[in-house]
Amino acid sequence: MGKIILKCIYLLYIYINRCIRFMRNVLSTILWKHLFGKCGNGTKVYHGFHCRWPGNIFLENNVLIQFYCGFSTEIRNAKLVILDKVHINSGCQIDYSGNLEIRSGVTISKDTYIITHSHGYDPRNQPIGKPLLIEENVWIGANVIILDSVSYIGKNSIIGAGSVVTRDIEDNVIVAGNPAKFIRNR
Repeated sequence: MGKIILKCIYLLYIYINRCIRFMRNVLSTILWKHLFGKCGNGTKVYHGFHCRWPGNIFLENNVLIQFYCGFSTEIRNAKLVILDKVHINSGCQIDYSGNLEIRSGVTISKDTYIITHSHGYDPRNQPIGKPLLIEENVWIGANVIILDSVSYIGKNSIIGAGSVVTRDIEDNVIVAGNPAKFIRNR
């Protein structure tokens, strides 16, 4: 009898926890939709998201930003544009200081870092923004680091998990490693 009661309490706990998580995500989405420069239909922003200057962020339709992602910039007038059906997994940190455009159908896996500015050799120097374009249908694996030296990631490309991207990536290729190197055509 005691085990049945414990199982019921456990199931109730799981149900309440899911309901609370769902409500936090709904409230987070409502809040951020009103703060972004543009936010299209079907876009979801899960709780734990944080950003700097949300008015400079423009999201199209069906964008998903999962738990604990952050968008930051060190340059006040920088812009971040994310087009349709982009999926950004939890823990991603995206710097858009140099202006960043992410085209349709891109998937950015968990804990990825994207950097679009440099301070040169002195962290106290003014940031220098460097633009980055991520073309459509790119898949960026988990724990990838994309450095400020990259200005273009080609369409339909795949970046393997754990890679450090230091230069531009062509269309329709698979790259991986540290530094990321060509593996094969897709």
